[in-house]
Amino acid sequence: MAALSMLAVVGLTLTACTSSEAGSGNSDQNSVSPELAAAVDDAVANALTLSGSTEAVVGVWQGDDKAYVRGYGEGVTAATTFRGAQASQPVMCALLLDLVGKDQLALGRQVSKDLPRQAGIADITYAQLCDQTSALADFKGGFTERFTNNPTRSWPEQELIANGLARSPLAWPGKNVYMSDTNAVVLDRAIRLNENRDTYDLLQSHVFGPTGMTSTSYPDSFSETEIPAGSMTPLTYPSSGNKPVCDAGVTEIEALSPTMIRGAGATLTTVTDLKDFYTKYLSGGFGGEKAAKHVTEFQPAKNPERDEEGNPKEEPDTAGTQIGFGIEKVGPLQGRAGAMTGSLTAAYADPATGLTVVVALNNSSAGAAFSQALAFQLAALSGAELPWSAEDQGGRLSELAVCQPEG
Repeated sequence: MAALSMLAVVGLTLTACTSSEAGSGNSDQNSVSPELAAAVDDAVANALTLSGSTEAVVGVWQGDDKAYVRGYGEGVTAATTFRGAQASQPVMCALLLDLVGKDQLALGRQVSKDLPRQAGIADITYAQLCDQTSALADFKGGFTERFTNNPTRSWPEQELIANGLARSPLAWPGKNVYMSDTNAVVLDRAIRLNENRDTYDLLQSHVFGPTGMTSTSYPDSFSETEIPAGSMTPLTYPSSGNKPVCDAGVTEIEALSPTMIRGAGATLTTVTDLKDFYTKYLSGGFGGEKAAKHVTEFQPAKNPERDEEGNPKEEPDTAGTQIGFGIEKVGPLQGRAGAMTGSLTAAYADPATGLTVVVALNNSSAGAAFSQALAFQLAALSGAELPWSAEDQGGRLSELAVCQPEG
């Protein structure tokens, strides 16, 4: 892997041209006010610098008739693809809902019936894997630094699951919520074995195709590590002690194994395809009335103190982050933020107004909280009524910045 010198990323932000027509599909769009377009450009330029990124793709949709979608960096456009990471993870829950709606699966079915040889998952249901109440710990504990420093290493899904199970179950299975990527990896494996079909085929048939996600795909072979043509150039800082080694400089990832995340976010996608997915998903577009109602149900991310029977001893935290069926809700925005080696992503939408923001950056070192803050900043710039300001999120981005020179 070749070390890169830091580029003048602010200059790169203006290399991609934008169209003045709203358009459709995975094309650049600019039908917002000049003031908003300039504000978005400035915010993204700042985020590129603070994260050590050289490329980004951003989409801001104000309902059905106004959009600003473009790429930043040499040759980067709205059609440029990237690994969706956890921002694309809800596609697995959409697949589950669609199968439930077609009576091919039941949300209350125990996953162990389809994974009978897997220890440690007794009584866990399919629904719990998406509503995050399975009490399975996240598999990334202890692995994240290995993902960064050895991005071509192949990770069997059984190894990822085993690492999550080693710290499971967490407290109060079926009651408390824990955002854990182990849920999606187990869900991927269980559905695949239940249906006796490969995941890429299932997602194409039940999610990508029906949604019109023409530039989105899931790996059909996890042995491939080549960076897909037409995608962003993945970057990272080497890591030591789970902190970026700034003196080593930014490293270009020349090959990457999507096995490090699998069903938790290995989907290759675009900002417009993710926008179209969230529009359909949040409106109950998967599974019909029989299943789609689950997408509108949330419970606080802050788990309450419980008595010996598991009953809450305090009132629920209705003001904080809420956890739903594969997604989170912060203020009026619903979606996910994610990170995997060489990719930072976030996709959030307000179903009531149609506001949707999707962002992707090509340096993963700042973490998922960084891409979330950028998405929230752009949402605030759009004029939406939110419990935060663009300045609030700009300050948060500065706090999350990596490898910035002193002074």
